[in-house]
Amino acid sequence: MDKIKELISLMNANDLSEIEIQEDTLRIKVKKTNGGFQPAFLPSVPSGSLPAPVGSVQHPLLKKDNLKEITSPMVGTFYRAATPGAEPHVGVGDVLDPDTVVCVIEAMKIINEIKAEVTGKVVEVLVEDGMPVEFGQPLFRVQPTVSGG
Repeated sequence: MDKIKELISLMNANDLSEIEIQEDTLRIKVKKTNGGFQPAFLPSVPSGSLPAPVGSVQHPLLKKDNLKEITSPMVGTFYRAATPGAEPHVGVGDVLDPDTVVCVIEAMKIINEIKAEVTGKVVEVLVEDGMPVEFGQPLFRVQPTVSGG
């Protein structure tokens, strides 16, 4: 329910009439109509028919509550590397500091470097290379580390 409220706030802030997200097997679509918002829980597709998220790792000792998400600061196209064919900026298991460039987002033909802004280890890459992203969309999940180690 909190996710739906967050989507509605995001829609209002960006003057959007429709938004759709998918996380694992859950897919939520919210449309603004004349009567207000209508959340639609779409049937999940059997896991065998969808590709696994890029670099997805589910560590049994990690709780998602403890993870920080690196989100997109803009609408654009997500790229894991600065140029096609180059090594990705970061991957699962990489240790980040706040100034680490984690990806680039192309918006209006301008390449924007996105920094981690958090110290920790990448545990999940949530977006596939070359896919469109929305403002506020989670791109990576990071297990934060305590200062000093």
